[in-house]
Amino acid sequence: MKPINNIMRNRLKNAIECAMFKHKVSKVELSELMNVSYPTMLSKLKRPELMKFSEADKLCNILNMELRVEFLNI
Repeated sequence: MKPINNIMRNRLKNAIECAMFKHKVSKVELSELMNVSYPTMLSKLKRPELMKFSEADKLCNILNMELRVEFLNI
């Protein structure tokens, strides 16, 4: 079961990193837009599969990502 979790995590991390690059949003800017501290944002980006639904929704709105595709269709 662990390899599947790593695959999910890596897929989410790559999707988020690509969207951040595409929209030129840094981790610091993202933490400010999400209203969380920078260390908290780093934790959430390290383990995106553990984000609350509301946090994932907000992240997807900021980065113009499809929540249904990126987080729910794994």
